[in-house]
Amino acid sequence: MTIRFDSARRPLSGAALLVLLAGSALAQDEGLYPEPSSPDAAFLRVLAPGGAAVAVDDQTLLPGEVGFTPYVEVAPGSVTVSVDGQETTVEPAPNTHYTFVVSGEDGGELLADGVTGSPAQADLVFYNLSDLDGIDVFVPSADALAVEGVAADAEASVALRAPLSLDLQIRNGEDVLAEVSGVELVRSGSTSVVLSGEAGAYEADAEQNTYAD
Repeated sequence: MTIRFDSARRPLSGAALLVLLAGSALAQDEGLYPEPSSPDAAFLRVLAPGGAAVAVDDQTLLPGEVGFTPYVEVAPGSVTVSVDGQETTVEPAPNTHYTFVVSGEDGGELLADGVTGSPAQADLVFYNLSDLDGIDVFVPSADALAVEGVAADAEASVALRAPLSLDLQIRNGEDVLAEVSGVELVRSGSTSVVLSGEAGAYEADAEQNTYAD
């Protein structure tokens, strides 16, 4: 299977949070966005079930607690993703972050991540891997939406002031499906939040994004 993805990014939702969120500062900032070795490099990672054997262009990557591997720098063009021996060819565009989400017999789906690496902000990347459309990420302390209306099997991102530590509610309309406490955002870093599950068993998890050496 070959997957192509346009390099154009979708508009971000919830930009008002840049003004609304003052947040409590963390003890120390840590720049987590690396300098790419090539000006047109892309970064690619995999979201896979725990214990899966994952490789990107023969570089072995280990999924973390939530299932994300570190991002690995790749050249634009054909890249091979292997999960438990099943190979998929993807074609990342330059200067873009991607997550290959493993799912079903077709191998998975390539999503472009809105990671900016801003030295003054943090990127919050949300994945709706549930069976519902129209999912919102709500910040109770600001009484505001971070992202809204995210379709099933889709991603949405927003850049927020940092450092911050936030509690988040994942909502479908007025219904709170799941909550994530103490989500840390650091300058020039990014954090991913994932909603998964189905009716009666939704759950959300957060993990700071990392990069392979």
